[in-house]
Amino acid sequence: MPPGLNSDSSDLESVFSLKSQTSVIKPRRSSGTGLKYYCNIAGCQQSFKRLDHLDRHEYKHTGIKKHACHYDECQKSYSILTHLKRHIRNTHERLSKEPLKNVACEVDTCNKFFTSLTNMHRHMREVHENPKVYQCSHCEEKFTQKLKMRRHEISKHTGIYPYNCDKCSKGFYQKYQAEKHEEFCKSYLCPTCNVKFDKWSLYLKHCKEKQHGRKYYQCEYCPRIYAKPGELQAHVACKHLLVDGLNKVGGNFKCSHDGCERSYSYERNLKQHMLTAHQGKRFECEYAECKKVFSSAQNLKKHLAAGHVEKKVKKLSVKSKRRKDAGLTKIANLTKLSGLIVNKELNEQLRNRNIDAIEIVTETLSQEAENASEVSQNLSDEINNTGNQ
Repeated sequence: MPPGLNSDSSDLESVFSLKSQTSVIKPRRSSGTGLKYYCNIAGCQQSFKRLDHLDRHEYKHTGIKKHACHYDECQKSYSILTHLKRHIRNTHERLSKEPLKNVACEVDTCNKFFTSLTNMHRHMREVHENPKVYQCSHCEEKFTQKLKMRRHEISKHTGIYPYNCDKCSKGFYQKYQAEKHEEFCKSYLCPTCNVKFDKWSLYLKHCKEKQHGRKYYQCEYCPRIYAKPGELQAHVACKHLLVDGLNKVGGNFKCSHDGCERSYSYERNLKQHMLTAHQGKRFECEYAECKKVFSSAQNLKKHLAAGHVEKKVKKLSVKSKRRKDAGLTKIANLTKLSGLIVNKELNEQLRNRNIDAIEIVTETLSQEAENASEVSQNLSDEINNTGNQ
């Protein structure tokens, strides 16, 4: 049976029958030295040292939460007594935002008040019974336990942990924490830089920035780097070609036309200049409305991509067919269920769940049922008379 207050009568009877089968009710607590609580259900020999454990166990047998709240209009009930006390304390006794502190400290010289005995006992244990006698060697803060003082010194001052992970060098206070961490810790060591990373993404980012894993060719005259030796040779020939023992400044490929002093670092740029400036080749836009002209095919391609993107042609919408029941009155569900043929006004009233219309249909159906019963009775009488003759 699921936990809760609502239960069937059969379930309650089964529970009461279980309790009635016990000839002798066992005491909930023994008088021996063990101080154990015993289960009252017949055939169960389990015992517990705590009362809340016994309540939880008996709830599995009965399925009834026997600890109900005694406040009016409150239907809460619990299987464990401590849960009921917590509910009463948090829901009914602390109605205001500021809880009432009416429990005084047992020490005469202490003037503090608390909301419950539990808080007062905690205060007694931490302040009066176990005072803060362990002082930090680096500051004036004191602690009740030596372990707390050591943790404070490590986290706030020294940073030296007694246990460290061999993979990521992360520190821990206790040995079991370090062992549990090492099971799931992963580190990635860069073989070139000897740097560790705790995430694979950071390791890949480092290799990409430092260009690990590929062989690159760097220019000996400038910081430019190339992936292929041919690219490096072309760069040196264009930018650092020696003329009369000096590094040439400017381009290596000059225009051969008279009066043109243009020079370029790469041959492809010189060919482009010859076509556009001296041979009169132009790259015109293919659209009739656009009259722009460009000096290179690359610029024309950029223009077409930016200004003349082909627009998608909208598909013509297909005209939908006319419904077969278009223009006809929609029949209400109540009309369909009744099986009657009603007029348009009554059908609309049945769709809106009008009480008068429902009563009319009900009377009509009852009258038809009576007529049908009379007809069947008459038929049965005629059959009987015919059989007697």
